[in-house]
Amino acid sequence: MEILRFLISYERLNDQQVRVSFVTCQVVALLLSVVFRYVLRPGRVGVTARHVFAVVVGMYMAYFCHRWQVIHFFIQSTVCYIIILASKPSNMHRYVFLFSMSYLTLCHIYRLYNNFGVYTLDFTGPLMIMTQKVTSLTCALHDGLYRDDSKLSPDQRKQAVRRIPSPLEYYSYMFYFVGVLAGPLTYYCDFTAWMEGTNLKPLIRVDEHGNEIVVIKEPSALGVVVRKAAVAACFGLTMLYLGPLFPARGNVDDLILAAPLMTRFGYLHASIIIARTKYYFAWSLADAISNAAGLGFNGYDECGNPRWDLISNLNIVKIEFSTSLKMLIDNWNIQTSLWLKRVCYDRAPSQPILMVYILSAMWHGFYPGYYFTFLGGALLTPAFRKMRSHLRHRFQSTARLRRLYDVITWMSTHFFLNYHVLPFVLLDWEPTVKFYSSLYFSIHILVLLVVILVPHRKQPRTQDNVTENSLRARMNGKVTNNTQQNGMKMNNNMVENGVESHRVQNGMFAGRQVRERITNGMKGSRTEYNGLMFAPNSAQQMS
Repeated sequence: MEILRFLISYERLNDQQVRVSFVTCQVVALLLSVVFRYVLRPGRVGVTARHVFAVVVGMYMAYFCHRWQVIHFFIQSTVCYIIILASKPSNMHRYVFLFSMSYLTLCHIYRLYNNFGVYTLDFTGPLMIMTQKVTSLTCALHDGLYRDDSKLSPDQRKQAVRRIPSPLEYYSYMFYFVGVLAGPLTYYCDFTAWMEGTNLKPLIRVDEHGNEIVVIKEPSALGVVVRKAAVAACFGLTMLYLGPLFPARGNVDDLILAAPLMTRFGYLHASIIIARTKYYFAWSLADAISNAAGLGFNGYDECGNPRWDLISNLNIVKIEFSTSLKMLIDNWNIQTSLWLKRVCYDRAPSQPILMVYILSAMWHGFYPGYYFTFLGGALLTPAFRKMRSHLRHRFQSTARLRRLYDVITWMSTHFFLNYHVLPFVLLDWEPTVKFYSSLYFSIHILVLLVVILVPHRKQPRTQDNVTENSLRARMNGKVTNNTQQNGMKMNNNMVENGVESHRVQNGMFAGRQVRERITNGMKGSRTEYNGLMFAPNSAQQMS
């Protein structure tokens, strides 16, 4: 009886109960994802049944974790849908953006007032994801219903939505159980393809006689799901057992402040690494849930292996072993960076970079620690770029020097990153100023001197050093990738209006006298943008 009362109670849960409820719901969602893919698969049941199942389960999970605060999800999504129905396609994206961001801002202020200086797992997290969904949807509707196709970029043309979703489709998109609690952000076109079952393409081999042979009828995600779930479990246990030993607020404890400098920096790095594990846990588990349900398929690689990284938010190995801030940011909360580009940068009438900064800041919230990190990162970006331009070419003559350079850049990247990320975890003004004051803001001063005094050295644009691009080039969609043309691989820095070129061109690639193609004519693409990225509850201005 007590269990039933807890399941239907509307009383707000405390932070510990929310955390337990969150993990419980995500584990249940992982199991239901398997049911959704194989029992409620397209062709076996109708699309309507899939929508109903996804939205009903998702709404209850949102209620189970956040109780009466789930009303905020309904208010924002319902008002935005009314705006979509009532306004013209020429302006609906502006009205929806203004309302959704205003409502999210008010909720952030409410959270700041009630939980100042303390991180809690509350309703603003899912609301941030819903804000991304509804704003990206209305931008896609604006492109599909109003703008001339000839004026759209390839990416905008691909994402354009040609009709207003029905109420069931809309609420299913906003509340589907796979991503209602922790994301990741899925764009509406990818969502509808998943619901209709058209996202899972077979791999077909064309032999020398022109006969088509089905190599993979439907890609399996079993191995990927097991791996991602195991990674999430490992980081969850790490967070649970090591988190209390290295709390971030320990950096401003009098005992740590009085310790030798090396001890302090050692504790700083340990505490920030442990702080990252909660994001690794949540995002890896969310990715596993999506893949188990059949969402996230991104075509096949050169070897014909299925890729399940369409909506992945991070690459942990590349983050932890990054040798530059650019490399680290390219692999951290990728979907939010893509959202900032599609919704803000591509549509800003002027000063798009400044607009991205402002939108990212408002979207995150108003804790002072966030802005310490953003401003610190704004200085760190040009400082690292200048130092790289002066030093990198001096370490390229031998393999040993290149390895030494990698070690130095790996250490420096994580040292400066962790120093500037700490306020994002501390949140409050007082502990942040206390920590930096104890070091006399020396690192900030050093970075500022580099920015002011070190001249910029232009590098020759070669295959080896076209890796540090400006924020403007990044947000315009400059992507370095391996392009295969007629079976020959070459490195190429492509600019295609924000869309990464496909590695399989014309749908063909050669191998052992057999050419394979993907039936939709091209590989699924995953666009990565070089430069500034911003993520929920994470230090984003890090490059």
